[in-house]
Amino acid sequence: MRMVYYLLGCSFLFMGMAPLPFAGAQAAPRLPGELAWTIGYDPKSFDPAKVDDEDSEEIRYLTAGVLLRFSRLTQRVEPQLAESWTLSPDGKIVTFRLREGLQFSDGSSLTSRDVAWSLRHVLSPATAAPVASEFLSPETVKVDTADDRTVIVRLPRRVIGIGKVFDEIAIEPAERASEGRITSGPFYVADYLRAQYVRLRRNVHYRPPGRANDTLPYATGVRLDILNNPEMQVRLFRRGEYDLIEGVAPDYFELLRQKTPAAVRDLGPSLNTEQLWFNQSSNAPIPQWEKTWFQNRAFRVAVAQAINRDDLARIAYQGHATAAYDFISPANKLWYNRNLTAPQMGAAAARGTLTRAGFVLKDSTLLDGAGHPVKFSILTNAGNAARLKMATLIQEDLKSLGIQVSVVALDFPALIERLMHTQDYEACLLGLENVDPDPNSMMNIWLSSSPNHQWNPSQVEPATPWEAEIDRDMKEQASTPDDAKRKHAVDRVQQIVADEQPFIYLVYPNTLYALSPKLTGVQPAILQPGLVWNVERLRLQEKP
Repeated sequence: MRMVYYLLGCSFLFMGMAPLPFAGAQAAPRLPGELAWTIGYDPKSFDPAKVDDEDSEEIRYLTAGVLLRFSRLTQRVEPQLAESWTLSPDGKIVTFRLREGLQFSDGSSLTSRDVAWSLRHVLSPATAAPVASEFLSPETVKVDTADDRTVIVRLPRRVIGIGKVFDEIAIEPAERASEGRITSGPFYVADYLRAQYVRLRRNVHYRPPGRANDTLPYATGVRLDILNNPEMQVRLFRRGEYDLIEGVAPDYFELLRQKTPAAVRDLGPSLNTEQLWFNQSSNAPIPQWEKTWFQNRAFRVAVAQAINRDDLARIAYQGHATAAYDFISPANKLWYNRNLTAPQMGAAAARGTLTRAGFVLKDSTLLDGAGHPVKFSILTNAGNAARLKMATLIQEDLKSLGIQVSVVALDFPALIERLMHTQDYEACLLGLENVDPDPNSMMNIWLSSSPNHQWNPSQVEPATPWEAEIDRDMKEQASTPDDAKRKHAVDRVQQIVADEQPFIYLVYPNTLYALSPKLTGVQPAILQPGLVWNVERLRLQEKP
């Protein structure tokens, strides 16, 4: 649960796909006792070890049995498949004792052998599991079993908050990974129709901890319609065909507040961010002079200075967002750097920065030192009205500097191909879902070796001294038990990011939800999945 994901949908962690080819009905009839809501796009993967997008993560959360669960409500680590767990004084040995009588959804027994296989599968370089980076040195982690119910994990060094890491590791049957069709969580994947829906069924062998007399989950299943059309989503929600909407787009939130005020919740600023970045990869198939701009700190700072973030929050989010200058939201009171020094904002400050860097304004066009006109495109995802509005506002802000910007909205496959494979793009505007207040959740973004280090991914060695310093600081905060040292390291990373602007932070969106009054058991939380974190206890009220 600790990773950071990209948000491409109408709310906030990578998504995409075409709208459903139906105009007024659900993708499939609702079955008795079934809950229904939407995801934005087809899951990239049903393999729980390879999840790195929001929609796949939601399916993993709903289906996976995990040793430990990080409660989205209490923000505490709680045993799940594990009856208990202990950590050695030096923080290097984690011992799990499994609950007795555990079973998978097919009725087969779940033992320490399955747990050990699942952990080794995630840790293996061949799997390329995003969560593996949370172990700092995954290739040196050792996993052993003492008996059918005891698993011992030996770490090469202490990992702060190690319990939360196991929230992201699904326990699967040894040697027979089933991509969600055999699980130890509350549901399993029963059916999938591309661009239509994913249907989950109740795991009748699921037994939550401490609930010996409860038959959970209450719902017989969950149907997740694949729908990247917020207007249709809201219409079907109002008709009672969907039970909830997580991450309501601001304009539709206002519509729902006018029509059905009791159905909406604004929980205030989230931990999530929206940001713009430039492609700094040396392998990018773009002109060398563009790489020179994008790798130039002064250029990135000038763009950051020119963007009017208050307008973005007011116009694009209708006031349901706050201007952002840092990757940690002020809502994250423990880790936010209150002494952060950001560049001076405003068009005049931006012009000064560009002039000092050798750029020249001629006939309303900004030129670099070699005479190339400064122009680039911003990629973003189709179907996100707030994001498209922000891109258009940024386009106008940069026009005042003489920079020509075009906005390109792509669907999921095309966007992923550009970002993760061909690297054929100039700038991108997307969001990040921070799924844990602890900075360890951001390791997969900030480590220069990570494929999600988006402006220049998968570096063999840090490309710049400041990225090397971020690597050192992030690893230090992840391994030291000294809270003051951790805070100092994270504060330093925040300042480096503010100085270098690899990500140009724009806004912190508010947490906006809609839920049916017929849905019981809901306890809204800021951390995602905020409405269905206790899905096993959700159900619709019976008709009188």
